[in-house]
Amino acid sequence: MLNTVIILGWTGVILFSIMILTLSKMMKSNEYGLIHILMAIMYTLWLPLPIVLYMVVDFDLLLIGAVFGSVYLLMIIVTMTFQTGHIAFLLNYKGAQNDLELYGDYMMSMLSKPFETYANVLKSLWALILAIAFWNTQELLMVILMIPFVILLSYYVAILINDSLVNSVKGIRNIKPNPILINLETLLFFIILISYLTFGT
Repeated sequence: MLNTVIILGWTGVILFSIMILTLSKMMKSNEYGLIHILMAIMYTLWLPLPIVLYMVVDFDLLLIGAVFGSVYLLMIIVTMTFQTGHIAFLLNYKGAQNDLELYGDYMMSMLSKPFETYANVLKSLWALILAIAFWNTQELLMVILMIPFVILLSYYVAILINDSLVNSVKGIRNIKPNPILINLETLLFFIILISYLTFGT
């Protein structure tokens, strides 16, 4: 089973890398729906990782981390799939430009901003529990590698608060989601975990 999960994991990484290399071309062709469904497939390939890590690391608290990790991945898969359908609708919509902008803003408010941010909060909590588990097994390199993703918890919580409030809070109102940062840290996070399963077990 472990070998299968490793193959699926690296396949997801390769898929992500291909999307990065072809992103500008797909965006020029307005293939945003394709981008999102490919991302849904990629996250699906990573779906077994939380459970397998719990089994490999063998630390009871990591079961909670596996739940957080699994829910995180499921939430991202759901939002990417929903956004695919919504984007396809918008790109084929024949109505007024003002309607397109309204529907686009509605999609971001409902399917992207708070939903994806909350999912990333769960990912950071998963990273925190992974760090504790690796500390327990005295794998200090993995503890160090998890720390940046734990620190990002405050970043995602700040964004979530901003997206939830009508009146923004001074001090965090300028904190906005950065898609490049979020995608790169996600790719790095899963490369680290898959590398651990591949070379560290």
